[in-house]
Amino acid sequence: MSANGPLYLLRHGETIWNRAKRLQGQRDTPLTLNGARQAEAMGKALARELNGAAPAMFFASPLGRTKQTAAIVADMIEHDPETIIHDDRLMEVTFGIWDGLNIEELRADHNEAWQSRLEDRWRFVPPSGESYQMVGKRVGDFIDNLPSTSPIVVVAHGAHNRVFRGLWRGLEPEVFLGLDEPQDGFYRLDPGGEEIFIQA
Repeated sequence: MSANGPLYLLRHGETIWNRAKRLQGQRDTPLTLNGARQAEAMGKALARELNGAAPAMFFASPLGRTKQTAAIVADMIEHDPETIIHDDRLMEVTFGIWDGLNIEELRADHNEAWQSRLEDRWRFVPPSGESYQMVGKRVGDFIDNLPSTSPIVVVAHGAHNRVFRGLWRGLEPEVFLGLDEPQDGFYRLDPGGEEIFIQA
């Protein structure tokens, strides 16, 4: 990794499918009112943390829910949203034909494959989807090619951010796949791997 200063890693705010407990993957639904408020609160907390410093780079996933969150955060820190860089490597893991389903539907119609995923979450590839291992390759490429400027802001997704934090900290997959996915706070990641949770 080449970043020499803090990186702030945020997840998008709550969406309609988050509330309905559906796998979103790379399909999209808009933020709920609560999600927009979460994005605003994270932006205000980030502004306090930055204390007037402007982000050297601001990245976001190109999916709609992250674009919406990133734009709100940018407003809160007085950063021009048109300068946000939308990078495909920051997109959420796709579950392929499972995107949009809830757990009950998966167990009813794809139970054998779902059980196989539970047995090997790192390597299992859902039908027409991708494994966490595959996501790790694109996330690792993004981290390895970060600019040396700082601070950096990244707005992405829950599962994606677990992989991001795990790779950043050098954890084993079975550890970082169990990390949390907050929508009301964010993480400060430093080159030494230190992680500081900041409640929005």
